[in-house]
Amino acid sequence: MLVRTLAACLLLATPAAAQDARSFGGPMPPRDQRVELGMKIRERFTVVAVGDMIQMAPFAQSDDPDIAYLVKLMRDADLTLANNENFIVDHDSYRGPIGHQRAPATIADDWARMGIDMVTKANNHAFDGGEPGLWADFRELARVGIVHTGADYNLTEARMTRSFATPKGSAGLIGVYAASESTSRMSGIATGDPIYVDAAQLAQLRAMRDAIVARRGETPNPIDVPHDLANEVTVFGTAFRLRGGGEGFAGEHPFSARQTRAKAARGEITSRTNDLDLVTYNGVTAAQLAQLRAIAGVPGTGDTLEAFGTRFKVTPGPGEYDYAMKPQPLRDILREVRTGKQFNDFLAVTAHWHQNRFAFQRYSDDHYPPTFEIEFAHAAIDQGADLFFAHGMHTLKGVEIYKGKPIFYGLSNFVFQSQQLRTWADEGELPPASPDGPIVGEGETNERAWSRLQQPDNLVALLTRSRYEKGRLAQVRLYPVELGPIERPGSQLGTPRRPSPAAARRILEQVIDYSRPFGTKIRIEGGVGVIDIGAGGTD
Repeated sequence: MLVRTLAACLLLATPAAAQDARSFGGPMPPRDQRVELGMKIRERFTVVAVGDMIQMAPFAQSDDPDIAYLVKLMRDADLTLANNENFIVDHDSYRGPIGHQRAPATIADDWARMGIDMVTKANNHAFDGGEPGLWADFRELARVGIVHTGADYNLTEARMTRSFATPKGSAGLIGVYAASESTSRMSGIATGDPIYVDAAQLAQLRAMRDAIVARRGETPNPIDVPHDLANEVTVFGTAFRLRGGGEGFAGEHPFSARQTRAKAARGEITSRTNDLDLVTYNGVTAAQLAQLRAIAGVPGTGDTLEAFGTRFKVTPGPGEYDYAMKPQPLRDILREVRTGKQFNDFLAVTAHWHQNRFAFQRYSDDHYPPTFEIEFAHAAIDQGADLFFAHGMHTLKGVEIYKGKPIFYGLSNFVFQSQQLRTWADEGELPPASPDGPIVGEGETNERAWSRLQQPDNLVALLTRSRYEKGRLAQVRLYPVELGPIERPGSQLGTPRRPSPAAARRILEQVIDYSRPFGTKIRIEGGVGVIDIGAGGTD
């Protein structure tokens, strides 16, 4: 009886004793991680996520019913998320670099009218205007109440979760940019100094390039057939030139020249984006790797090689990329995901990536994620993220339901008014005007500039709406979006609209195909893709 009484007294005293210990700096009891990493908003909660916002002209107040339909979906959500790929400035006061995708201050107002609450700035255009452009952009976003994440004055701040207070609870967002080393974009453009080789080696390198080009038919978005000089070949992002064979390209390539001018205009940059650093390998055959070793003069064995400023790896076929996430940045980002979820009721993680699986695909036009993207998205969910969405690719990718949470691997361009970009009017040097010719000749405007990113695959997107009930994902709705067709007038091209029923079905059937590897079940209902959690999707 005495033992039972003493035991009862000890049990009753434990909370007070623990409280006293905490008062004097003692250890906190461990928290229930199922609660900490769970969705804490119990009310019905809807989240809309869209992809790249590359916008030059406002449209949110349009009375076009197909535009208003999409804007209403964004405004009606409890939380609306997007990628800020512009840099928005007040033209009357901004005096920094012009940059590639500078937009007027009215665009920030337009995003607020759309109901956008939070944006990521972790992308490859964060510093188009240098640091002046970055901070001018942030001032415009703050002016209209939009929260930004993913870039800041140092890496610690860039990685931190930013929060938005909804009436139903706090929502956090982490933005990540997948930064890879140079890969063999088969554009024929090499930005470094040429590597000089003998005739036999040049023939071997040309054969490697031709082996990659020969696989063009394996993808619906193949590269163009590159052309090079008789004494030079560009492959793996490097120009290889015949030793003693004369000069290659006469003068600096216009694309490289523009890059050099833009870099000089931006000046020194000390701010950072939240980068997920990747080690990138160009895929070659075992025989090709042996030839590359000999050309580089690097003896050894194994299935990898570092030479000519890039990395090579033996893969099942030539022209296949392999990516590895660097451990320390990955660990730092995932630690912030876990922390961000602990201090928010809802957490979304978003990634901006451009990595193709193959060198024989057009740049950033892959419909299926490389392995690292799947691994990273899963890891973010494992650490507590409630939703993951990605962009950067100029095409659509699939949808996965992983552990009851949505992953959107690629939402494409939600707004893509690329033909109106200020700097695309300066696509190279124009020839001298002819005294008896027209004042402005055909092709001298930027009407056709960068048309390679205005293909049918680049002109469709998804608006996603995820609905949560009692802290669990209940349904995902996929709203197809059309930015084209290319026949639209230039003033309307790239503005999102609800597609026709036939076009909506065509877009959704493509998304169903892209999602099939994940076992995701999507039904089409009234021109909308629907995923019912429990009845469809993998768990």
